[in-house]
Amino acid sequence: MHSRSGCHRILLLTGMIPAFLTLAGCGASFLEGTIAPPYSSAWTKCGAATKVRVKPPQSTVTVSYTEPTTGTDGKPLTNLAHTTIYYNTGDGPVIAKVVPASQKTGGGSVTQSVTIPLQNQSEQEVTVCVSATDADDREGPASP
Repeated sequence: MHSRSGCHRILLLTGMIPAFLTLAGCGASFLEGTIAPPYSSAWTKCGAATKVRVKPPQSTVTVSYTEPTTGTDGKPLTNLAHTTIYYNTGDGPVIAKVVPASQKTGGGSVTQSVTIPLQNQSEQEVTVCVSATDADDREGPASP
């Protein structure tokens, strides 16, 4: 999706976390820029995630979603710890931001801005996804 104003808004819809992405301009986070750990579901799911076009040297993507309320087993959540927003510019998923859960049962509305730095000097396609992790450090499948 491309608009004349340079602003993008994309709906991420999966069974787990629906999200809207809007392109804008800048931000930072504690773990921003850290590659996802090898056991993260972002490695298998972010490859098929929502794609956005960003312009160098960096673009801000605003991600809005609703925290999941059920686990991958279909049971209601009782120990949601946080959600993680990832981006992938082609070298693997990078943690953009870790967002503490609004409550242990999930369901909170989240809107976060993340900055995506680009190595290339041209506009490029970047994938973005979100995953949820419980208090036992079990990360659910990433949501494209």
